[in-house]
Amino acid sequence: MRVKLQFIATAITVLGILIGVVCKKMLPEYWTDGYVLVLAFYWIVEMILSFVLEHYQRTSTDSGKFMHIYMAAKGVKFMLAIAFIAVGITLIGMEKETESMVFAGSAVAFYLLHLAGETYVVMKK
Repeated sequence: MRVKLQFIATAITVLGILIGVVCKKMLPEYWTDGYVLVLAFYWIVEMILSFVLEHYQRTSTDSGKFMHIYMAAKGVKFMLAIAFIAVGITLIGMEKETESMVFAGSAVAFYLLHLAGETYVVMKK
C-alpha cells in the first residue's frame, strides 16, 4: 500500500508541476510563488501518511482498528491543511487578494486530489 500511495502522491505532484508551468506561462497574473509550497507540503504529508498507514496495516490484525487509524490520520491531515492555508494567506497578505485566493484554491484542489487518491488506494487494499 505504501508504494501505491507514494506513486499516486508523486504523480499528482508531477501533474501539479506541469500545470504550474503552463499556468505561469499562460496566466502569469494568477501565479503565486506559494504554489510550489503547496506541492511540496502535500507530497511530504502523503509520504509520512504512507509510512504510518503501512506500519499500522502490518501491525493491526483487526481491520476496524486500521480504519480508525486511517480516519484519525485523515483528520490530522485536514487540520494540517487548514493551518497551512491560514498561514499561507497570512504570509501572502490580504492586500494581495488574487494571490491569496490562488494559493488557497490550489491548496484545496490538491488536498482533494490527494484525498481521492489515498481513498482509492486504501479502499482497494
